[in-house]
Amino acid sequence: MEDVKIETSKTLTLTLPSDPVSNVVSVSLYHEFGSLVSGPTNATRTATGVYTITYGQQASGIYILNSAGRHRADFTYTISGNEYTQSQYINVYTPYITSAVFFEDHPELEDEWSEKFDKIEKKIRNIINTFCGQSFDYYPNKTIEISGSGRNSLHLPFPITTLRTITADVGTSDETVIHDYEDATVNNVEKAKEPHSFGATYYLKFKRSTLDSPNVLLLVNKFYKTSAYSISGDYGWQFVPNNIEQAADLLIADHMNDDNQYRSHGIKRADMDAIDLHFSENFYESTGNVDADVLLMDYTLFVMDYVV
Repeated sequence: MEDVKIETSKTLTLTLPSDPVSNVVSVSLYHEFGSLVSGPTNATRTATGVYTITYGQQASGIYILNSAGRHRADFTYTISGNEYTQSQYINVYTPYITSAVFFEDHPELEDEWSEKFDKIEKKIRNIINTFCGQSFDYYPNKTIEISGSGRNSLHLPFPITTLRTITADVGTSDETVIHDYEDATVNNVEKAKEPHSFGATYYLKFKRSTLDSPNVLLLVNKFYKTSAYSISGDYGWQFVPNNIEQAADLLIADHMNDDNQYRSHGIKRADMDAIDLHFSENFYESTGNVDADVLLMDYTLFVMDYVV
C-alpha cells in the first residue's frame, strides 16, 4: 500500500489483460471509515488495456484526498460480458514537518538528504505515533459507529474536533437523532474538554439540564449499551501541534547525523577503551532523544486498566 501526502494528487492505473475498445472502467473511492469519497467516475483509457484516474484538486479548490487514512479504489469493468472489480489501496497521511521547514533550519543536511527526506520523515512520524499512542492526522466530515458505554459519556477511537450529529440505531425501527448541532431541540451532547487538546477530544458527554434551582443539575440521558451510535463530525487534529513538529525536527536531525545510533539500540553508555556497553532499562519508554520526549509528553495518551 502506497503512502500519499494529504492534500496532494495521486494517479492510479489499472492494466487489463483483455480490452475491447468499448470497455468502460468506472472507479469508486472509499475511505476506511466506510464513506464514499468520490465516484463512480469513468477512468481514462490511455492505451490498450491501460486506464488511469487522478484524484487531485477539485474546481472548488478542495483536494479529493483531504482526509488522512486508508483509501480503497474499486475499479469496475466488463470482459466478455462478465463484470469484475479490482481494488487498489493507498494510505493518506499528514507529514509532521515539511522538507522546506526542516532544511531551512538545517541547510547543511539538504544536499545529502533531500531525496531521502520523505522516507525518513515517515519513519520518525511512526516513532512519534507509537510513543504518543495517537496520530496527529485529520479526518474531516466523517462518520463513525460505536457501541454505547452505559454512561453519560462516550470514549471515541479518534479525537473529534467538530461534532455535528449523533444518531442511535441507524437503519432500525428505533433510529433516533439524539444530537444535531443545527437543531436546538436535539442539541443534547457536547465535547468534553481536555488539556492541550485545542478543541480535539476523545470524549463526548450529555449536557446537563437545569431544574427549578440553578444549583441543582440533572443528567438528561446516557449512551445505552444496547444501542449503536453513528457520530458525524470532523475527527483528528486540524493542524500538527508545534511540539510534534519540533520533536520531528529533532529526531530527523538525529537520524541524519547518526546521533541516535547508540540510543536506538537501547545503549545508554559505551566505554571506548574496552567493549563495555550499558543498556537502558527504559529502552521502550523513549524516542531516543530526551528533548523530543519532553516535547511529546503533553500529547502522550496513558490508558489505565485493571489486571486480574
